[in-house]
Amino acid sequence: MADDDRKLSYSERDRMRREGGPSGGRPKSGHARAVEEKRSHEALQVAGSLFTDAKGGQEGKALADAARAAHGSPELASACQAYLDGVGPPDGVDLASLFLDAGDKALAICALDEMLRWRTAGDFELEGGLLLQVRILSEDFDDDLASRAEELIE
Repeated sequence: MADDDRKLSYSERDRMRREGGPSGGRPKSGHARAVEEKRSHEALQVAGSLFTDAKGGQEGKALADAARAAHGSPELASACQAYLDGVGPPDGVDLASLFLDAGDKALAICALDEMLRWRTAGDFELEGGLLLQVRILSEDFDDDLASRAEELIE
């Protein structure tokens, strides 16, 4: 068996990685380093978009972050409305909870309808703090809101 055909040990691989690969530790030129950094940056952007494109891309992520940042402030309802207008109904339990906290009937109904859809699809189980929020809404004076919350609890 020739030396080129043998497998490298873990320590040899680590040494080669530290020294810059099979080139024997020669430093990369400025141009090669710039090209590598550009490719890495592009790959990170593509990878990032894979996880955010499903619900509004970068804009949707920014709107969701704005809603989370507004939690506990008077701007929560407007931040949730901006998310609803820009992206659509909440796409996760955390955003649905924010919509319920916003104190706006239309936002709460939107979140409850979305959670009902998730439950119908089998992707959702009401539990924890969200269950408490929905229970409180089920006792609301507004029949439309209370009936949706009761339906979700059943």
